[in-house]
Amino acid sequence: MKNKSKEFKFSNIFMVGLTMLFFVLGYNALQDAQPEPKNERIYKELKAYMPYYLEKRVGGFQIMMKGSKTKEKPPITEVYRRLEQLEKGWGKEFLKIVDNDLIVIDKDGKTIGKIAFHLPEEKQWVNKFFEIK
Repeated sequence: MKNKSKEFKFSNIFMVGLTMLFFVLGYNALQDAQPEPKNERIYKELKAYMPYYLEKRVGGFQIMMKGSKTKEKPPITEVYRRLEQLEKGWGKEFLKIVDNDLIVIDKDGKTIGKIAFHLPEEKQWVNKFFEIK
């Protein structure tokens, strides 16, 4: 009788441990899939100029490029990270900071947009997120 009791306790402990491990791994995967925090006002205004956007599909999301048939279908756990990579690459090439303004330029170097910074944190976020010097 004592052997069954020990086996029963071990199996319960094993199941609880396995369940906890499952939740910890799931939580870590969820945290890894989250995009970086963004400055809402600046990011919202920049979205009008960014060529990339998310489109829903049956299996999740795909990243589309405006005015092109180009699309990427990264795994659902990587879609936001990949979108950020594309946006950061675009920002390095087509954004510049002049005084207290964020200037959006096109392929020809012409100014197509201008966003004024209202707070120092906005300018700091743009410098950090897009790695603009």
